[in-house]
Amino acid sequence: MKTFYLTAFLLMVSAAFINAQENRQNSFLQSEFVKSPGNGTEFSPINRETTCDTLRFPLQGEITYYYLMPPQTGYVTGNNSFGDKVKAEYFSSFTTGSHITGIVAEFAVAVNRTNPDVRFGIWDNSGEGGKPGNLLAEASKPMASIVFDAQNEKVTTVMLQEPLAVEGPFYVGVILPVTTGDTVALWCRKHVVGYNGTAWDQWSDGTWFAFNDPENWGTNIQTTMTIHPIVCKTTGIEPDVVSEAFISPVSGMGIVNVNTWKSSEQVGFRVYSSGGALVYSRMFPGAVTSYNVDLSFLPKGIYVVRVSDKDHTYSQKIIIQ
Repeated sequence: MKTFYLTAFLLMVSAAFINAQENRQNSFLQSEFVKSPGNGTEFSPINRETTCDTLRFPLQGEITYYYLMPPQTGYVTGNNSFGDKVKAEYFSSFTTGSHITGIVAEFAVAVNRTNPDVRFGIWDNSGEGGKPGNLLAEASKPMASIVFDAQNEKVTTVMLQEPLAVEGPFYVGVILPVTTGDTVALWCRKHVVGYNGTAWDQWSDGTWFAFNDPENWGTNIQTTMTIHPIVCKTTGIEPDVVSEAFISPVSGMGIVNVNTWKSSEQVGFRVYSSGGALVYSRMFPGAVTSYNVDLSFLPKGIYVVRVSDKDHTYSQKIIIQ
């Protein structure tokens, strides 16, 4: 009899879980809040050997978010009463020889109760049918910092301790906080018929589903979320030099921290607009490998910072807010 009751109990729990998950498709509404998309202008070609770009940033289209209707609570792109664990984006295209150095995310909602470290991860596609598989790398950010970014309409940037080589399609996501009251939700592109969504989530039982899977949110939520990998590609430059050079923050008020290789000559620092025009230029002694540059006088927007000497060139996209 114990076996029967246990089996019956497990069946009831399973049925309840399935019914709860099936309610997803009719449980959400679009928020009345809409985020204005950023400047999506492509950069004019610039002669450079090392380039870093933030894929799909800024996200195009009307940017919004979706919340759940009673009796459910929370957000489609964040914490919710279904107990979702992860919200992630799928990137099917990759460039051989490139590396992921960090992650940029834009949060529509961020509520802090216990100030946990919010984790961000990168997964390969080794799961069944190309679903997320192995967690390859992760980084974290204090919730208080994410709340500050969200309240001030700033992007949240996290950098990996070591660059991750891109060897195939991958997923980039945020691992949702688990304590009640700690809540985050990403902005996302408004559902548009004909758009092929790239958003995924991990359910409370550990299974992964695309947002538009009929078993998940359904085809009425074709969307992409505002979480983006920072990907760097290097050609014709020694790996040890690449590891020494970086520019941060990727997004900020205009104070740029620059680390470069040690050079026997002066190193040029140049800033280009999104249209490819040179807007700022100066030289630094080659013996100086770390310095700050104030670019806050430039208009808000997207720029390319280029650092170079006769042997090496390193370029990275930044956003001045």
